[in-house]
Amino acid sequence: MRYDQLTRGQKQEAQGILQRLRGEGVETSVSQVAVHFDDASAWDAKAITLATLLDRTGWTRSAPVETIHRAELPAGVLRHVRKVLGADGSAESTEALELLPEV
Repeated sequence: MRYDQLTRGQKQEAQGILQRLRGEGVETSVSQVAVHFDDASAWDAKAITLATLLDRTGWTRSAPVETIHRAELPAGVLRHVRKVLGADGSAESTEALELLPEV
């Protein structure tokens, strides 16, 4: 279905779905949400998984912002981050330390 064929309510729903998809790292457009409106609505209603939606539509998901590629961080930066997190001592810092590679 084309975006201009959606009702006013469906257009609002498509805009909301687009924002939620972007929050999940899926870059698409409102016109593509309209084309795949039934599947996008099913995902939004939790009737299908995001993986199923991506499979059906051909959309892709980018890596989450939190993803840090180890090769991108120089050893000095890693040592500093480990030192700061270790000094903090919070549960979140301890968890983050477990995710960082040893230097």
